[in-house]
Amino acid sequence: MGGIITDRDNKWYQIFNIRKLTLIFIFLLLLSINNSIAAEQSGTGDISCYHCHSRLVSDFQKSVHFDKNTCADCHGGDLNISGSLVSINVMHANFTGKPTAVNIADFCAKCHPGSSGVYEESIHWQKLKEDRPAASCTDCHGIHNILSSKDPNSSTFPQNIAETCAKCHENQTRMQALYYGIKTDRFDTYKKSYHYKSYKSGGGVIATCSDCHENHDTRIASDPKSAINPANLITTCGKKGCHEGAGNVFLSGGKIHEEQSVYLLSFDAKRIVTIFYIIMILFELTFTFGLIFLGITSKFDIKRRH
Repeated sequence: MGGIITDRDNKWYQIFNIRKLTLIFIFLLLLSINNSIAAEQSGTGDISCYHCHSRLVSDFQKSVHFDKNTCADCHGGDLNISGSLVSINVMHANFTGKPTAVNIADFCAKCHPGSSGVYEESIHWQKLKEDRPAASCTDCHGIHNILSSKDPNSSTFPQNIAETCAKCHENQTRMQALYYGIKTDRFDTYKKSYHYKSYKSGGGVIATCSDCHENHDTRIASDPKSAINPANLITTCGKKGCHEGAGNVFLSGGKIHEEQSVYLLSFDAKRIVTIFYIIMILFELTFTFGLIFLGITSKFDIKRRH
């Protein structure tokens, strides 16, 4: 009797084998996934970051900083952990996370002290220090996928600079009077200039935003050190490769941003029309609300008489 295997024993034996095989399969599957991730990211030093930020790490692999910097150089943290396990220890040592716009320049200055020093004299940096929205390093150069300015896909490639600047300067919310009161037609008016038309006609980029306004040392026109200050325009336009030997007669030819102003007897016609429409709108609103007020008060007066 003791040597006889019943149907019940066979059933439990089959269940045990199925569970054992399932556990072995799950273990091998997890091991395979873990090894594939580790193999894919071998050599980057950022395996722990890749577990959660695979897209950002992939972008970083394409940048000029790859093989020169690690995630920790900008975000802090400790990458000296086991690459075969997901660990939160990376965030326990001097972890910064997402740097603020002001701190970004400090991070970039570690490797680019010259450019960062010049940038910290610009109007963009001054406004950031005032806690107002302005361009930081990453707004122009990108964040993780920073490419060489010689790369056609780079946001700082000459053909792409105007579009890069337009991301902010065509943004009506950023440029509104609450912040700066800067016109948002700079890119549109630049596209009507000879410089842009020549490029679109196949003549190559003659002059783009940074050629006149500078790259990192961008200043407002009223700043005596600004490249577009009236006193410095001859030097700016006459730089090597542009209009060498340019003089005051050349500068009287017009502005780069076409249709920026239309002058009538030395008066800015566009500004006059704008002021006229503002006055007319205010007058119409005052007149309309005045009639409404008179209408309401007259009804009360009629009721009192009756």
